[in-house]
Amino acid sequence: MPLYGNFQPETVKMIDESLSFVKKKIEEFVAKKKEVVDESHHGLIDKEYKEKILQLDEVRTFLAKNIDRDLCEMDARSHESLMDIVKSALEIYLKDTLKAKAETKLPIFDAKIQEIQRITNLEGLRQRKTDLFGKYYQSPIQGFEGKKVEIFLSYATENKVLAGKIAALLIKRNIDAFLAHEDIEISEEWRGEILKHLRNDNILLALLTVEYQKSVWGNQEAGYMIGKGGKIIPLIVRGIDLKDFGLVESYQGLVVDERNLESCVDKIVDMLLR
Repeated sequence: MPLYGNFQPETVKMIDESLSFVKKKIEEFVAKKKEVVDESHHGLIDKEYKEKILQLDEVRTFLAKNIDRDLCEMDARSHESLMDIVKSALEIYLKDTLKAKAETKLPIFDAKIQEIQRITNLEGLRQRKTDLFGKYYQSPIQGFEGKKVEIFLSYATENKVLAGKIAALLIKRNIDAFLAHEDIEISEEWRGEILKHLRNDNILLALLTVEYQKSVWGNQEAGYMIGKGGKIIPLIVRGIDLKDFGLVESYQGLVVDERNLESCVDKIVDMLLR
């Protein structure tokens, strides 16, 4: 059965950029490994990471070869593996593009961010894995003994724009932020992805709004983090009464709006370091 329907040329171009970017990050990762050992061991290090680089090159070649074809015969396992690699590369590239936007404050990055987000929500990619290349793009926060820190950002879909701005500012400060994808159906696979990050992360930012108060998913995410003993930082949108959010009320929160995002995120980092 033909399982692979080709992407449009502009989509393939963006995917190729993502794959090329991840390849570069892996090569930088390998170079750093070589710096700390004698040259006699470099061959073993190259062998360890050769497979990952080869995977990226094979996917780039496949997409380039099939760019003009309507359909391509592919078994289910190969199709899933291909889409896992593409989705994981796109997620890393999106993270770096958000960081570039936050650091430069240039609106020119907006179109690229929107395009990457559009592609990650295409049929076949929407629910694929996103964690194949995370170790090669680490952004440790100073003061946490070199450990990688990721914050789970819990928000209602209606507040995705504000949540995205907060995530971009966190990334600018070298802190990873996990956001559930925009307007995505909560399928069994996506629930698993959310749970994986909730299990791994120990810090949750809850963007408290009228919409969040009505969000079943948002309240469950906050409840899960409370239950496991993680840290919660409520971000209180002006006009919201913290007392309306149950157990979250007992945590130290910050009042946030469009005007004070920079200072608010700085306070979050300060709270984490303390």
